[in-house]
Amino acid sequence: MMDFADSLGGGEGDKAGQLPMGWSVAFFGSAPSSNDLALSALAEQGSAAAGRCFVVSEQTKGRGRLGRQWTSHPGDGLYMSCVLCPDSPAHLLPSLSFVVSLAAHNMLAEQMRDASAKISLKWPNDVLVNGGKIAGILLEASSGGIVAGCGINLKNAPIDPSQKHPAVSLDQFNPQDTLPSARALAFRLVHHLAECYEVWEQKGHRAILESWKHHCMMIGANVHIQTPQGLVTGRCTGIGEEGQLILQDDAGEQKWITAGDVEIMKGQA
Repeated sequence: MMDFADSLGGGEGDKAGQLPMGWSVAFFGSAPSSNDLALSALAEQGSAAAGRCFVVSEQTKGRGRLGRQWTSHPGDGLYMSCVLCPDSPAHLLPSLSFVVSLAAHNMLAEQMRDASAKISLKWPNDVLVNGGKIAGILLEASSGGIVAGCGINLKNAPIDPSQKHPAVSLDQFNPQDTLPSARALAFRLVHHLAECYEVWEQKGHRAILESWKHHCMMIGANVHIQTPQGLVTGRCTGIGEEGQLILQDDAGEQKWITAGDVEIMKGQA
């Protein structure tokens, strides 16, 4: 059962956190997932739903990449999904994951109060702090658009032994009395998302990739990648113009990886 809270849009002044025009945020207490809410809006409204963002305090059936469950306890995280309806070729749409992860990176960077916190990006779409995962991105396509979901750990980082990079949360790097509310962070995330999305639309996906690569902690690192074709190991030498991970394997052969689950060799994160 969905528990509706309220909705605010750009142009409503300070009350809406000065959201950019054309963007809005609706807050819910509980829902199966924020992506489900955004997908429903896209199915019902088509391109008219562009810029609508949905935030829930609890996901009862949250999900991540590769069908993984995303643990979502009430108040522990920011779970937000936005509807994007770009007029772009289909082959460029996967690069929107770089838009969203860069926006999450930039929002979190401005919130960090711990000088020792090193925030970075991990291919294809994770945000890490000191090597621990703090945020993840999930893109889901539907007729007429894309839903971009972002989950950020704010408190009580979930424990998942199956994850190669143990989770961390924002409260580990901020004194409790300085930790912003999920509501305030949602407004900041939409602000950064709107900025990055505008760059992607006006300057192209390569402009976003250049900014993304600047914060990527994988370039030069030795990695294991579980691809649909099997396990590949080697050294990450860069990110391609279409967002592929460029790998020099153990035999010295260059490979271009378009999808996979990456583990960075111990001591390099």
